[in-house]
Amino acid sequence: MAGGKENARQKMINLMYLVFIAMLALNMSKEVLMTFGEIDREVVKSTKSLKESNKAAIQVIKNSAKNDSLQWYIAYQPISKIAEAANELTEFINKNDNELIIPYEVNDVTYQSFKRPILEKDNSFGRTIDGSIPEMVGDYEVMDNSAAYDEMLFTGDYVNEDNTGYTAAAQEFVRLVNNFRDTAIEEITKSDISRDTTKNKIWNDSKSGLIRIIEQSFNTDVVKVGKAEDKIKSWLHFNFEGFPEIASITKLTLMEEDVENVIQTMISSINEVILGENLTALRAIPLNVNVFYENSKLEGSIALGKYDETFVASTVMIKNGNGPMKEYRASDVMENGEVVLEKLKLNVGSAGAKKLTGKIVFIRTENGEDVRKEIPIDHEYFVNPPLAIVSNKDMNIVYESIENTLSISMPGVSNENIEILSPPSIRKGKNTGEYIMVGEKGKNGKVRIKIKDKLSGIVSPDVVFDVVRLPKPLAIFSGTSSRLSAQQIASGRLTGSFNNERLDNGLKLNVAEFKVRVGLRNLGVVRNTGGSFNDRIKQQILRARRGETVTVYDIKLNSAKIDNGTRFLNPQNDLVLTVR
Repeated sequence: MAGGKENARQKMINLMYLVFIAMLALNMSKEVLMTFGEIDREVVKSTKSLKESNKAAIQVIKNSAKNDSLQWYIAYQPISKIAEAANELTEFINKNDNELIIPYEVNDVTYQSFKRPILEKDNSFGRTIDGSIPEMVGDYEVMDNSAAYDEMLFTGDYVNEDNTGYTAAAQEFVRLVNNFRDTAIEEITKSDISRDTTKNKIWNDSKSGLIRIIEQSFNTDVVKVGKAEDKIKSWLHFNFEGFPEIASITKLTLMEEDVENVIQTMISSINEVILGENLTALRAIPLNVNVFYENSKLEGSIALGKYDETFVASTVMIKNGNGPMKEYRASDVMENGEVVLEKLKLNVGSAGAKKLTGKIVFIRTENGEDVRKEIPIDHEYFVNPPLAIVSNKDMNIVYESIENTLSISMPGVSNENIEILSPPSIRKGKNTGEYIMVGEKGKNGKVRIKIKDKLSGIVSPDVVFDVVRLPKPLAIFSGTSSRLSAQQIASGRLTGSFNNERLDNGLKLNVAEFKVRVGLRNLGVVRNTGGSFNDRIKQQILRARRGETVTVYDIKLNSAKIDNGTRFLNPQNDLVLTVR
């Protein structure tokens, strides 16, 4: 999950976040929703198997601690505490009597679980799953709404640690994630797993790798979402707010898999230190190999549960998608017991679900003969199509016939290779990724922005903005009331506002001119004072009697972003001030 410091996993989830926001604006592809549902189904199945395996292995260590306490008692202590924290987290996610969750119905069954069940439908098309044709299948295509998890988790925006915007359920979830991470790190850091000093040294050398994986996978730091220091989101808001329901469910499933991977790696490491190297007990664990963009490079790593510089296989064989099986010298692609996928220099290719298969081969000498040991690799990841990310940094919508500043990018595509196909009213701005849309009126109240990657020729789906007319601004006078002293009126200042903070910040209205009347005396036009009265008018206002009115009318406002300041806007109101 994403945190404050961008590691490879966070980069992928950041990109996932951007893609989902864009997809929501375009009505997310049903194929994409279905693919994520299928990934969730597969991960649920593998995680269940891994959990059962871990449970059995922990029981073996527990029994060994009773029967051979000198050898195993110390080793059992950290793994038992970490497994207990893991169970608290996964049980909270899955239990159906969670008192912090408001009951809800799915497929006419009432649930009260943090992780919502998958919607189902009749298998009318006869889909085959795991070699059989079930009566019901996942109805992932309709799980594109974010309301269920938004309501379950959030009461508002994140402000700070004292004002998180979390519901009680969200607070408990984050507490349990933090508790698992902190417990695991603390237990590993302080642990000795043997009375044998040599074994303890081997164990201590492996701790940093274990801790690194835990810190990366369960980092819940706030996430910066802008250049300013206060532009942040909580980890929970960043990863769950506004996401389709199936995406949030899949993220929880992946978290459960990460939890079991930590337990499995811990068990493998303890067994290896106490019993010696046992390659057959190792398992290939892909880390941060979940979501990519079309034609980007394969990133992440494949861990084996050993974390020292000397642990290197003989050969690594990888088949990516429909590509050929490639063979690499392990010393060229492994670091600290992990296969670093960036070193393979493989392209993930086109959009869709992809298989990463192969094996890590070790040659070990046993009884004077070379013996070949193979650890299989079998993992599925997903490739998203490149979608244009278009935002209007000044406003949420596009306003007709004025200058709109847009930020435009495509994940995996450099700024130099972005080409705007339509509309022709868009030109490049001063900053990287900045574009200016000028004088756009749209068609039928909408403008469709089409983006192309000049390098690959890929054209993104249209990004659609509503085009609305600029509202009439309001004229505002400094002061807390319409009844002011003559001195307060004379020293006051007139401003213009759309009563919309983003619109005001984007256009920065200026008072170009206005007329003034004191009582029945018209005092003429005031120009280029930025909304203040000139000295001549001030003198007349100071002579006004109590109860007399000062009227400011025929007000004209302008903005440098509206026809270079040449076009006047008239506010919807005059100002009538009474001398008290």
